[in-house]
Amino acid sequence: MVDKSLVGRKLEKVLDYLGHIRTKKDPGIGIFRKDRDLQSIILFNLIQSVQTCVDIGTHIISDEGWETPSTQADVFIILAEHKIITKPLAQKMVRMVGFRNRIVHAYEKTDMNIVHTVWTLHSKDIEQFCRAIVKKFTV
Repeated sequence: MVDKSLVGRKLEKVLDYLGHIRTKKDPGIGIFRKDRDLQSIILFNLIQSVQTCVDIGTHIISDEGWETPSTQADVFIILAEHKIITKPLAQKMVRMVGFRNRIVHAYEKTDMNIVHTVWTLHSKDIEQFCRAIVKKFTV
């Protein structure tokens, strides 16, 4: 059985990370590309929020006794297969894991245009994931 209290605490962490992001006003891509402090705040909080979503999904999968994911991205595919989240949301979260991996593992030079786009357009996908988990587990 899923530990709803643990899931709730992790959801609070995600929402806290997203809250830090929301406090920052978008100065536009030109200024964002030059403002290393803003970049650091956005990157840290995006990375942490995505990783905590992975942690939430891993916890649910483990407690339910479902198949073990091979990758962090697989966590969201498995959640979709078990109708915890929708398939379109799973694909969005898979892309977020890819984004996180590129940043954390430095697969390539960090493209601040992509970071800006994720911040301004796609951080809402993380919020959508949180709402789906709350809906399923009423934490």
